[in-house]
Parts: sequence; C-alpha cells; structure tokens
Amino acid sequence: MDATERARSLLTRFSGLEEARQPWVSSWQELTEYMLPRKNSFTSIGGSNSFRGQTGDERIFDSTPMHALELLASSLGGLLTNPSLPWFDISVKDRQLGDNADVRTFLQEARGRMVAVFNAEDSGFQTHVHELYLDVALLGTAVMYVEADNEMIVRFSTRPLGEVYVAESVRGQVDTVYRKYEISARQAIQEWGVNCSDETKRKAEDKPDEKVEILHAVYPRSDRDPRGLGVMNFPYASVYMETKNNHIVEETGYLEMPYMVPRWAKAAGETYGRGPGQTALSDTRVLNAMARTALMAAEKMSDPPLMVPDDGFLGPVRSGPGGLSYYRAGSSDRIEALPVHVDLGATEEMMNQRRESIRRIFLGDQIAPEGPAVTATEAVIRQSEKMRVLGPVLGRLQTEFLSPLIKRVFRIMLRSGGLPSFPQGLTPDDLDVRYTSPVARAQKQYEAQGLSQTMEYLGPLVGGADAFGIMDNFDTDRMARHVAELFDTPSDYLKPEQDVAAAREGKTKAAGSAQTTATVASMATIAKTLSEAYTDRPNVLTELWGMLAGALGIVGPPPEHMAPDPAQSEDMTQEEAIVLQQTEANEEASHA
Repeated sequence: MDATERARSLLTRFSGLEEARQPWVSSWQELTEYMLPRKNSFTSIGGSNSFRGQTGDERIFDSTPMHALELLASSLGGLLTNPSLPWFDISVKDRQLGDNADVRTFLQEARGRMVAVFNAEDSGFQTHVHELYLDVALLGTAVMYVEADNEMIVRFSTRPLGEVYVAESVRGQVDTVYRKYEISARQAIQEWGVNCSDETKRKAEDKPDEKVEILHAVYPRSDRDPRGLGVMNFPYASVYMETKNNHIVEETGYLEMPYMVPRWAKAAGETYGRGPGQTALSDTRVLNAMARTALMAAEKMSDPPLMVPDDGFLGPVRSGPGGLSYYRAGSSDRIEALPVHVDLGATEEMMNQRRESIRRIFLGDQIAPEGPAVTATEAVIRQSEKMRVLGPVLGRLQTEFLSPLIKRVFRIMLRSGGLPSFPQGLTPDDLDVRYTSPVARAQKQYEAQGLSQTMEYLGPLVGGADAFGIMDNFDTDRMARHVAELFDTPSDYLKPEQDVAAAREGKTKAAGSAQTTATVASMATIAKTLSEAYTDRPNVLTELWGMLAGALGIVGPPPEHMAPDPAQSEDMTQEEAIVLQQTEANEEASHA
C-alpha cells in the first residue's frame, strides 16, 4: 500500500471513529460547562478550544461540584501515585534468585531511578497526572501519552479528550487511538522538517503561527513480521499526516501502546467511560438553577419592585440611594414596595441537600480525612473498609492506566540504558514490574495487624522461657521476612537467607567456645580448692578431670595444679564425695 492509499485508509477509519464518538460530545460539553470550563475541548471540530482566554462559567452559580471534583482528583493523586510513597515495585519471579544480595541491590536502584523519572519536573508526570484524574472523574475517560525522550528518557502528556478517538480490541482493551490536533506551521517544521508538505513549508516562511491540522494514528499492525527487524515490524503502527492535503509526514511504530486510556466505569457495549461527573450532572443542573433563583429572590428582597401611581408624581422615580422623587402637593399617593415573600432558609436547606448529594457522588465521604484520634486497630479497619468501597474503581484504573504505564516506562528505560547494569544470572525476563495498589497495601496492613494480635494473645502462654514449646509451631524467620514485605521494607535492608544462616552458625560456635572456657575455668578453681583442702586424697582430682575432659571432648593431661601427688592416699572422705557430686551436677547443667 502506497502513501496515498494509506492516507485515504486512515481518513476513512477516522471518519468511522468520529461518528461513533459523536453521541458523547454533547454530554461532555455540558459537563465541562457546569463543572470545569477550562476542560471544554469540544467546541470545535479539531478538538481545540475556540474560546481560549474566556472563563466560560456563564452557567455556574454554585461552585460545589467544581470543588468536589478537584478534591476527588487530588485524593486520587495522593492515593494512587503519591510521590512521597512507593506505589510500584520491581521484584524477581524466582524467589531464590531474588535472595541474592547483588540482585536486591539492583532492584532497589532500578526502582529508585524510575521514581526519579516519575518525580522529575521535566518529565511532567506529576503535573499531567492530575489533569488525567480530573478528566477520568469528570468525563469518565482520560488519555495520557507516554513517549521516549532524548533528554529526560520519558516524557508524559495528558491529552484533551476532545482530540482523541478510540477503539477497543475483542478483549475490551483500547488498542487503537486516533488523535486530531493543531500545531503551528513553525512547530511542524521543527518536528518533521523536510517531510512536511510544500504548503506547510510556505506557511512556515510566510505565516509561521498559522495552524496546521495533524492526525496521529496508532493501531495494531496486522501486516508485520514478528521476527523481522525495524520499526515497520513493531506491534503498533504510528502514522502522522496532514489532514488538509492527506500528506503523511512520518510512519514509524511502537513496541508498546503509547496512549494510556483509563475509563472510570464502562457500560457493556460502550467504548467510552462514565464517571461520577455524569452521575452528578442532574443534581448539578438543579443546584445551579436553585442558586440562580435564590440570587434573584435575594435581589428582590434587597431591592424590591415598586408600586407607583400613574398620576401624581413629577418626573422619573428614583429608587437608588439618596434618590428624590417629587409628587404634587396635596396628593395622597405614595411610592410603595411590592410585597415579596421568600423563605430563603428553606431554599438554602434544599440547596444543601443537593450539595451533600454531589459530594457523596464524588466520594467525599470516602476520601475525607479521619475524625478524632483513633487506635491503630480501628484506623486499619477504617482504611480497609474504604479500600473495599474504592476497590472496583481503583481496579479498573490499575488495569487500564497504572500497570501499563509502569511497564511502558520500565521498557523505555531498559532500551535507553536508563537502568543499572544487570547482575550476573539476571535477565529482564526474570523481573516482574507491577503496581502496588492501595487496596493491596491495606490488605497487608490488615495481615500485619492479625499477626500482632496472634502474638499478643499467645504472649502470656509463651512467657519468658516458652515452657510449652508454643513457638515451635511458627517459622519465625518466615514471619520476620513476611512482616518486612507487609511494610514494604527496602529489599537491600534484609540479609540473604544464606548469610543469616552463616551468621547464626558463627554465633553458635562462639557461644560454645565461651561456654567451654568458662566451664574449664570453673572446674580448675574447684580442683585447686580440693587439692589444697585434701592433700591425702589426690585421685579425686584425676577422676574429676577425666569426667570433665570426656564431657567436653578435651584431649590431654590435666592442668598442673590438678595433677595428682603419688604420695597421697586414694581414699575419699565424705566431704570430697559431696564436692565431687556438686561438680558433676554443675558440669551436667553447663551441657544442658
């Protein structure tokens, strides 16, 4: 297929996508006009805002929906992609391989570099992800473009929904994105240079700020060779073209889908999502109508209409401050205010009901800060309950946005050399890059609380010496490592299991040597006492040393002060027998 046929085919496909999206545009436009006018990208064909610089808030009489939307978007940012918390992880599929010290160091450094990319100002992630949360909460669908960058390795950009047209695969995943947008002729030349059309080149010279409409199509490539080399065999095709003259300026490809298109919730058979904004739209309409009516009523009460007779007054009636109105002398006619009876208290109560309903729709009761101080156990239970409520929503955002985002960034950094050198025996296929959801973290906290409660309950039974051997039922090493995993302890803080075993073996040997030295010194002191007290009974020293050497595995003659005197008697007195029994008891106790 040549360039002309490909351009014609792309425009035909784009027309079908545009027609499929058209029923959604009116509701999206109304949502932005009521809740976030600056997000209105649906007022022109190309998706660009025809009213740039204008407030666009003519329909807004109450800011409660806007505030609830901003609060939800900010809470999602703090909950899902908080720059101060670890929200993704890199692990090794093989647990034995992951216990290697070099592998642990690599994993920690690799995650640190990815975190630096996400938090860098030049990459734009933290700035653009907030705009994405606003779009997905208000419109139900949002779009982020993730591309490789020569300077920052990765660059992020949230695109207005008015620019984007999408299609799903048979599995319900967005695999086709057409984006129609405008740039200046000068920017087009900077991006594509000589590949631009002759018309764009002339515009860049004569009118560099005149707009050029560009269509970017990303779709699965069906005519590729999976084993072939080059961008034309990449899984996703990427085509940029000027729509006015059907001129293709660039045709490349992507190894992963560069557009992340999360949907808040999606009805069966629909492509675009529905968010809390659409649920709150009816309440928002009513609230703004009530606010407008209440303002009119308050204005009538403060400046009521006047009843003036048709005759008897001279000149115009001046109702402003300090105004003078003249009437004929002797006339009984007067200017009177038209009675206005409005119960603003009842109106305000009805409006508060609508405001509270809108806040609940935007999950204000779930994301609100905790009240008075509570115990750690109660805090864990509350957090777990919140995560259960938010679980379905966060699950879709994780599947369609966060997990593909992390894998896309990891692979871009891997190809560009942005990750540390792989240790020996480790390959990219051994790694598992995943998003650690707040639901999973809350579950981990609940598990940790259960472990703490178990140990607290068994504490009185275990006591100091564990006389019943209760702790023999637990693998304490596994418990300690599991607790470290529950609280996301950095992997390089933990020693490899083989190092732990070697350290314990060294401690056991050192303790045994110290015990042997102490026992020998104690026996030597006793022997010396016996030799001084009973000089006519030397054989007790020899027997005492024989028992000690046999028990401790000592080979050789006894110390000099324990050596027997041949001239001494072999008989043992009763006092010597008592000392010998005590010595044997001490020796058995030391072995135990």
